[in-house]
Amino acid sequence: MYSKYMKTAIIFISLFIIACSSSVEESVDVVIDDSNETVEKLNVLATTPMIAEYVRQVGNDNIDLNILMPYSADPHSFEASPQDAKKIADADLVFYVGLKYESVAVVEMLENSVSSGDILIEIGSSIDPIEFSEEGHDDHEGHDDHEGHDDHEGHDDHDEDKDHEGHDDHEGHDDHDEDKDHEGHDDHEGHDDHDKDKDHEGHDDHEGHDDHDEDKDHEGHDDHEGHDDHEGHDHGIYDPHFWFDPMRVSKAVEVIKDELVRNDSANESSYQSAAANFVTELQLLDENVSAMINTIPAENRKIITTHEALGYLEAKYEIEVLTTIIPSLNSEDGITPKSLRKAIDVIEKNHIEVMFLEAESSSQYSEVIEQETGIKLVSGLWVETLQENQSYVDWLENNVTIIVNNLPTEVHDEHEGHDHDDHDDDDDHDDDDDHDDDDDHEGHDHDDDKKSNK
Repeated sequence: MYSKYMKTAIIFISLFIIACSSSVEESVDVVIDDSNETVEKLNVLATTPMIAEYVRQVGNDNIDLNILMPYSADPHSFEASPQDAKKIADADLVFYVGLKYESVAVVEMLENSVSSGDILIEIGSSIDPIEFSEEGHDDHEGHDDHEGHDDHEGHDDHDEDKDHEGHDDHEGHDDHDEDKDHEGHDDHEGHDDHDKDKDHEGHDDHEGHDDHDEDKDHEGHDDHEGHDDHEGHDHGIYDPHFWFDPMRVSKAVEVIKDELVRNDSANESSYQSAAANFVTELQLLDENVSAMINTIPAENRKIITTHEALGYLEAKYEIEVLTTIIPSLNSEDGITPKSLRKAIDVIEKNHIEVMFLEAESSSQYSEVIEQETGIKLVSGLWVETLQENQSYVDWLENNVTIIVNNLPTEVHDEHEGHDHDDHDDDDDHDDDDDHDDDDDHEGHDHDDDKKSNK
């Protein structure tokens, strides 16, 4: 009987062990199946740290994010490597600034390396870009093409033509920027200033200037319609530095969010939520920046910088950028003596006390201006890229703080009353600002001599 019970117990124990073993095997199988269902993250590439910051804010941990350019690189002169081409080829999405911000070589690599044109997303074209200001680069002042161009070099503003020495209409070349004189050369053939000045009537240099006849670059010249020589190296029509306007950054965020959703719909709710939160943060940033700048009287919001990068700050917050000493997009470009002279004249005429230096640009020309004018040089602005581990919000607030802390907070009456002090010593010169060195000005000098002789 004992053996009968033992047999029964052994049978039950065996069945129990078998059942437990089966349960363990089933649980192991479930775990393995779960691991096989893991979805690979979207591989996203951004050309610059600035664009990468916007992508990171929206994508968070749902994406694998890579940056083409290092934080220390100047985006305008960055040269991509063969390894960079592989990064581009491996990406599911590539975001870049566009608007000729990246170099031609980088853009060509992007276009040639992506598996499909649909994954290459230009941000700049979607943020309602503004055009470069005329003041910042009159007639493309300082471009290499003009420095070596026969009809500009040696007689910029017609400096070698004695009839034009000091003539403001030519010194700033405003007529070339604002009038359509490049299409038919109206400025030289029928300009009012030339009609009034007898020295210009029939002047060969203006009715049939050899340089202009031989090189018809003023009749639809590529330099003025997109500047082919500098395409991708210098700027086109539009300013790509939209990151100085948080509201335009919010437009970029919407583009990024839409593209992430299109390529990874499984995480749509996460992208939507993250984008909305970041846009709210950008709205608060916009309010803070506006409040900071409003602590400076409007009359004192006049600044001079190293090169043209603050156009959106100027347009959004009513800061006036009077001039830049390197009036081109490429921070490596030098300046002409004319550009240097213009910057000094602007400083002296407007009684500017401070010039802001970008961290990415050379300061050698700024030091020359400092010696000539005694202006205070303020460094620390980062206009092209973030510093490593720096957020966009911190970046913009830091730049605005530097500007606000160094602009005068008190309005001085002499700023308005001294506009002509450097040029006029008596009332006879009040109306001659545009002709300081013109023959009419010389005539006034003779009148003064006659009065003193009497």
